[in-house]
Amino acid sequence: MTTKPERPREMAPCCLQRQQLIEALESISEGFTLYDADGVLVACNSRFRDYSGVPEMVKPGMRFEELIRTVVERGIIRVGERTPEEWIAWRLAQRRNPGPPFTVCTGERKLRISEQRTGDGGVAAIYTDITELELQRENLEAQVRLTEEAQTRAEAARDQLTEALESIAEGFALFDADDRLVLYNSRFKEHFVTPGDVVEPGMRFEDLLRAVVERGLTPPGFATGEAWIAERLAAHRNPSAPYHFARSDGMCVQISEHRTGDGGYVAVYSDITELEEHRHRLEERVEERTAELQAATVELRRSQAELRRARDAAEEASLAKSEFLANMSHEIRTPMNGVIGVAELLERTPLTEQQAEYVAIIQKSADTLLGLINDILDFSKIEAGRLELETVAFHLRDTLSDTLQTLALRADEKGLELAVHIPPEIPDRLLGDPVRLRQVVVNLVGNAIKFTDSGEVVVDLGLEALDEGRARIAFEVRDTGVGIPEAQRQRVFEAFGQGDSSTTRRDGGTGLGLSIAAQLVEMMGGRIRLAGGPGGHGSSFSFSIAFRLPEARDEAARQPLGLHGQRVLVVDDNRTNRMILQEILASWGMRPKVAASGQRALEILDRHRDAPFPLALLDVMMPGMDGYTLAARMRERPEFAGMRILMLSSGMRAGDAALRRRLQISRLLMKPVKQSELLNAVAGALGVAMANGQAVPVSHALPGDWIARRVLLVEDGLTNQRVAIDLLTQRGHEVELACNGAEALDAVERQAFDVVLMDIHMPVMDGLAASRAIRERERESGEHVPIVAMTASATKEDRERCLAAGMDDYVTKPFRAAELFRVVEAPAPGGASPAPAVSTDDAPGGDVEAGLPCLDREDALRRLEGNRELLDEMVELFLEECPRLMLEIEEAIAREDAATLRRAAHTLKGSALVVGGQALGGAAQRLEALARSGDLAAAGEAFGNLESRASELRTALDGLSGEQ
Repeated sequence: MTTKPERPREMAPCCLQRQQLIEALESISEGFTLYDADGVLVACNSRFRDYSGVPEMVKPGMRFEELIRTVVERGIIRVGERTPEEWIAWRLAQRRNPGPPFTVCTGERKLRISEQRTGDGGVAAIYTDITELELQRENLEAQVRLTEEAQTRAEAARDQLTEALESIAEGFALFDADDRLVLYNSRFKEHFVTPGDVVEPGMRFEDLLRAVVERGLTPPGFATGEAWIAERLAAHRNPSAPYHFARSDGMCVQISEHRTGDGGYVAVYSDITELEEHRHRLEERVEERTAELQAATVELRRSQAELRRARDAAEEASLAKSEFLANMSHEIRTPMNGVIGVAELLERTPLTEQQAEYVAIIQKSADTLLGLINDILDFSKIEAGRLELETVAFHLRDTLSDTLQTLALRADEKGLELAVHIPPEIPDRLLGDPVRLRQVVVNLVGNAIKFTDSGEVVVDLGLEALDEGRARIAFEVRDTGVGIPEAQRQRVFEAFGQGDSSTTRRDGGTGLGLSIAAQLVEMMGGRIRLAGGPGGHGSSFSFSIAFRLPEARDEAARQPLGLHGQRVLVVDDNRTNRMILQEILASWGMRPKVAASGQRALEILDRHRDAPFPLALLDVMMPGMDGYTLAARMRERPEFAGMRILMLSSGMRAGDAALRRRLQISRLLMKPVKQSELLNAVAGALGVAMANGQAVPVSHALPGDWIARRVLLVEDGLTNQRVAIDLLTQRGHEVELACNGAEALDAVERQAFDVVLMDIHMPVMDGLAASRAIRERERESGEHVPIVAMTASATKEDRERCLAAGMDDYVTKPFRAAELFRVVEAPAPGGASPAPAVSTDDAPGGDVEAGLPCLDREDALRRLEGNRELLDEMVELFLEECPRLMLEIEEAIAREDAATLRRAAHTLKGSALVVGGQALGGAAQRLEALARSGDLAAAGEAFGNLESRASELRTALDGLSGEQ
């Protein structure tokens, strides 16, 4: 065992002093250094080592310049705007000639350095950490600035408030919670307070009142000054309504007072002297007028009694007249029925030509007289207040069409076109009085036919307003007749009135029709207006009526699926009829092409020789070439042998029935044609059945073991959606659509399907993930729904991935109708379909589309079993969908989003191939392969090629559309 040597009991004095000095330097909170005259470090404490930033090199013998160069080079010292060498030179100069203390920054620390020369030429330095002090100083300075800014804003606000108070015409005063005056404007002091010299800040409100009383200025109406002071103080301390008083000098003052949040009072003094004087004058005038009105009231009561007696007498006379007219019309109707009945019986007997002419005259005269009797009867009912409107449900289009067809013969006898235009947006099923609406239309249209010698009579409807339970519909009846001078337009609505006596003599009539129509419209909530016709020719009668809508709507579908996309040729020389037919057919989703003459129709047919129209609507009577001649010319052409033809005829110009059979005319329709009859005729001609108002295609020949299937179609591409839905529904299958895998899972969860057609590349959830999820759910239930993959990729690897995900079969896009029917009607679980050929989908390099045609329309038709109408519809959908997919592809390339790029390119490829866009499909296939391999560097160049191919295809498709 060893023992430590004992510390010497005594140390040399110099060593003891040195030890004490070192301990003293270590105990201080500042850093300390001592350099000799040559700038060599002699001594320092540990605090300095921490401050230096390089404690490992701080040791006695180190040179000062070496230290500062090191900390500058290492970025420990912030040199500010100086360069490192400039800062070093400045610091060395400071060391050579020590002056006042200065500050340097090392990182987040600020050091205050005080240097002094020693007697032997060295330098002693003290380093003080002033970081906290600087932060406190900056915070104090910021607080001072905020205080000064707040004070400045307060002073500015006070100045603004003072200026605002001085600018108003009212007096203003503010009293504190002790009722002492704090703030007021000069208007208060000089105008509203009579002893203005006593108003000073700090003055109590009660002292101000007493000063007024002491100077003998108590307002009139008070027994003593104390009574006024007490009332005024009560109103002041409990402010409610404005306080009014009149000063001794006659000024009327209104005082509005309110309490402030701190218990003070705000008072506004207003001079209402002029208002009070005006009020007194008004009261005097009211008294005068009251006396005059009382006298007038006595006279009015006497007049009312006389008018009441006159009114009663007039009503009795009117009622007696109406009853007389009603009784007379009924009395006359009985023998008139006998005259008409006997004339009809006489017409059926053998008659000579002259006798038959006499009978015709009797019948026409009897019909005219019966119409006159009916008008008189209705007029008498209206005047007697006995005519009531009923409210029943009716179909507007059928009601108007039936009404106008009764007038068609009259219009046809004068060579007039009679048409009705009802826009698709107008509801068909309404609640109202169809009988009286029909009567109004008959009067207006009959009147128009009577006064029109050439041209047309058109009934035009428009929708003014539509809400939850009501529709307001505008009616216009315009003609191209003689018109009515503006000065005589109001007279035509008067009973027994006519616009022109000479016309009365020529055309006859009682003048009751328009009067009855006007009164019926008013009873239905409208008003008839009369104006000049189009271009100043003819007349225009218009009115609008509000109809209620039935709670249960049973209107037919606007666009029957079976007619959607069907092309139809419309030939009519009348522009209005062409416009109406075109609008009706387009509202059903058809694609009408119109022609104004037979020659023009033949030119259109020549241009579409390769794609004939399946249906034509021909007007019978047209100048130059009538409808039957045009039909005969069409039947001479073998390419138009299968075209269905509907004829439209006015009045009795129906033509020979044998001729219609020889020309294979499907049906003859009378104009103005009813929309329901036209829909049935078009559907029948095209082989489309009607079920519940919806047109559905008639099924073609089906296999003996055929069974309709419930199909779930999972597809995000619009073009492919429409192709599959149309093909399957025309086949008789029921199809439900899901736009991604997630929607497919929900659909399968809700109900059972016979087969699922599953696209592979879709947003949200792709087809592989959806198939795996369906199979996972089926493990618990033990069920199995066949899943058929649909994709434009046809590689072996794609097929293996589909089968691994649990799919049963595989169909490539664009699919042929036969292939689609095969997988839907005879699904083979386990993959019984033949393996598709391997494509080049996985080869990102090379021009896949090289040598492919821009547009192969025949191949597209073969895939759709020659259905040209369906192909035309797919072209329209492609032209709508292509710009969106191109934008999605471009954005995916910019974001380097390979998954989105692959899916969008895949969808575009399928859509292009459906319409025969071979080159664009190949270009999209190349982009899809690049996205699959992750080679997005070449995607930009490939997208440029894709844009060129898409532009070429759109131009080609637009050219075909223009030819059609």
